[in-house]
Amino acid sequence: MNVSVEETGPVERCLRIEIPTTEVDAAFEATFRAIRRNTQIRGFRPGKAPREVLEQQFGEQASGEVLQRLVEGTLFKAIEQSRLDVLGEPRLDAGELPKPGTPYGYKANVDVRPAIEVVAVRGLALQRPVVPTPEKDPVEAHIEDLRQRHAQVVEEEAGVAASAGHLAEINYVGTVDGVPFEGSSAQESQVELGAGRTFGGFEDQLLGLRVGDERGFDVTMPEDHSDEKLRGKVVHFEVKLVALKRRELPELDDEFAKDVSNFETLAELRADLERRIQEGRAAELARMERAAIVQALVDANPFPVPTALVEAQLRARIERMLAQFGGAKLDRELVLSLAQRWEEELRPQVEREVRLALLAPEIAKRESLEVADEEIDAQVARIAEANQRKTSEVKREYRERGLLEAVRAGLLEEKVVEFALAAANVSDG
Repeated sequence: MNVSVEETGPVERCLRIEIPTTEVDAAFEATFRAIRRNTQIRGFRPGKAPREVLEQQFGEQASGEVLQRLVEGTLFKAIEQSRLDVLGEPRLDAGELPKPGTPYGYKANVDVRPAIEVVAVRGLALQRPVVPTPEKDPVEAHIEDLRQRHAQVVEEEAGVAASAGHLAEINYVGTVDGVPFEGSSAQESQVELGAGRTFGGFEDQLLGLRVGDERGFDVTMPEDHSDEKLRGKVVHFEVKLVALKRRELPELDDEFAKDVSNFETLAELRADLERRIQEGRAAELARMERAAIVQALVDANPFPVPTALVEAQLRARIERMLAQFGGAKLDRELVLSLAQRWEEELRPQVEREVRLALLAPEIAKRESLEVADEEIDAQVARIAEANQRKTSEVKREYRERGLLEAVRAGLLEEKVVEFALAAANVSDG
C-alpha cells in the first residue's frame, strides 16, 4: 500500500491511498468465494458455480463489497502510517469501483489537530457580567402566578360586559367569501380576553358583549397561518356570547401557602421563593462569567479550527433538538426553517465549544492541571444519581463505551475555565 499526504488547508489533509493488484485480486477472490457459498445458481450445484458466471450476475455487487473491504482494511492503517492526529470522521472520495487485475486508488480527506500555541491564560481582561434586574419583583410575580393557577372559575354576574381577563364562551361561524371552511365553526368555545392567543384582534371584537349578544365582524388572517388556504384571507365571523366567566383569586394568607406548597405560612413560602431566585441569579451570573472567560481564552489564543468538525457538532446539536419533538409529525418546511434558524443561532457557540475542547488540554499541560481518577468517579456518581441508576452500572457502561475519557475531558475543561477565571483581571462595568 502506497500512501501520500497533501496539505490542503491549515488543518486539512488529503490522503491518496493506492492498493496493489495482488491485494485487490485477493479481495475479489474472497468476495466471490462468499457469494458462491451463499448463493444458489440455477444449473449448478451449491457452491460449484464458476467465477465467470458469478461475475456476470454479481459483478457490480462484488465490486461494491470489494470497495468496502479494501477501504476498511487500509484507511486507518494509512492514517496511522502517515502519523496524522485526525479529528472527526474521514471523508471518502472512492472514485471508480475497483476492478480485478488492476491496482485501486482512492482519496480520503481528513481534519487534523491544529498546532496550538498558548499565548495567554493568566491576567485576561474581563468585565464583570451583570445579571439584569427584572422590572417586576420575581417573588411577587411567582406568587401572582400561583394565585392565577389556583383561581376558581366562576360565572360572571348577569349584565356584566365582557372585558380583559374574562373567559368568554362563544358560538361562532366563520366564512370566506360567504363559504364556510374546515374548522370555521364551534359551539361553546372558550376564549380568554386579553390573552392575545387569537388572530387579527378576534378577542378585541368580543369586548363589551353581554351574554346573549351577537356580533359580526371581519378578521384578516396572518400570512404565516398554518392553513395555506387561509393565509392573508379576510374571514367574516358571526359570534354569539353564550357565557361569561371570571377567575376568582384566592386570598394571600397562610391558608393559601398551605394549599400551594409544603409550607405552613406565607412568610415561609416567600422566603423559599427568595432563596431559589437568588440561587438562580447566582447560577446565571456563573454562566455569564464562564461564557465571558471562554470567549476571552479563545480570543487570546487563536488557531485554525477544522470546519468539518464544527459542522458535525452543529448537526449533532440540531438533531438532538429536533429529537425532543419525539414522534410528533412536523411539516417539512417547518423542520427546515427551525434547522436553519438554529444553525445560525448556534454556530458561534458551537465553534467556541470546539475551540475550548482543543485548547483546554494545551492549557492544562502548561499550567499542570490534571483530573484525578477520584474526580471522574465522583462525576460518574453524580450522573448516576441524576438518572436514578446505580453508580457501578453507569461506570461499567461508560467504560465499555469508552466514555470515561470524555468525562475526564469535560472535567479538565472546567478546571481550565475555573483557573483562567480565577487568574483574570476582572473589572466592574
